Amino acid sequence: MKVTLDEVAARAGVSLATVSRVLGRRGAVAASTRAKVLEAMSELGYSRSTLLHDAPRRLVAVSAPGNPEHWQVQVCTRVAKALQDHDLLVTRPLVETDPEPLQTAIDAGAVALVTTTMTSLNTEIPCIRVAEQSATEEVSESGTEVIAARLDLGGGMTTAFEHLRAIGHRRIGLICNDSGELAVQLIRRFLAEHPARNLGLNLEDWISRVPKSFSGGSRAVLELKDATCTAVIVQSALQLHGALHGLRNRHLQVPRDMSVVGFGDSPTMKFTGPPATVLGLDVEGLSNALIDATLQTLRISTTGLPSVPPVFRPRLVARTSTTAARQ
Repeated sequence: MKVTLDEVAARAGVSLATVSRVLGRRGAVAASTRAKVLEAMSELGYSRSTLLHDAPRRLVAVSAPGNPEHWQVQVCTRVAKALQDHDLLVTRPLVETDPEPLQTAIDAGAVALVTTTMTSLNTEIPCIRVAEQSATEEVSESGTEVIAARLDLGGGMTTAFEHLRAIGHRRIGLICNDSGELAVQLIRRFLAEHPARNLGLNLEDWISRVPKSFSGGSRAVLELKDATCTAVIVQSALQLHGALHGLRNRHLQVPRDMSVVGFGDSPTMKFTGPPATVLGLDVEGLSNALIDATLQTLRISTTGLPSVPPVFRPRLVARTSTTAARQ
């Protein structure tokens, strides 16, 4: 039967984080404490992969969530390259959907997880991630979570609503994924920031939770059109492309019959029919925040973590998928 790190920690009388520090050879651990951990490992017969164990370079897991948004992939790619430039080894397991790839990386010697997920993860190693600006802090049980940056989704929703209200829209809908922390946060901010929130309307009728797919977006936009929405905010690029297709199939035009705002920019957004207005994210800023927090956590940099993580508010990139509401 495989011995777990929890069992090692219990036998040594220390925290899981301390065991992780001993195994990863990072941070300050008293010699007596280190000896207790090693003794507990020996007594329990704990073993782990020796892959890279004695290598001069350390292994870091850089992970996007399963079925990620485009901006999450972009950030992970930038972070991975920067960490490799600092002579770190990088592996890219997915998180959230299946714990096995991450556990394999940890068993192989990974000393930190850097991820664009907005979900609190209970990991054996430091988890350096992004959080929503107003989210209640949920620190992992091992106490190793580091919030490197925050996304101001509420501010982003306000910006989108202000833009759409300025051109006459009041009945504004939301197409979002049917699962995932980002979708949960987008719905929460949509309900909190919607310009019609105090008018006694059931805003849930203007939310369509569908799979992150072309067909999901195509179906959702027609449901919201039938619910008399004149504009819609869309979470993923796949859903947005599907929404445009669904409207065309019903012989409706964007933006004449429905204004569309995407969440997150990507190269394809300039070439949709018509080019999509989006809430763009500061990919470079988010990447740099995660990179800096990782280097500081691993003590490669000594500048120290900021007392308050930087906040990034999505900005409106106005193109031609939005126009004045028809009277």
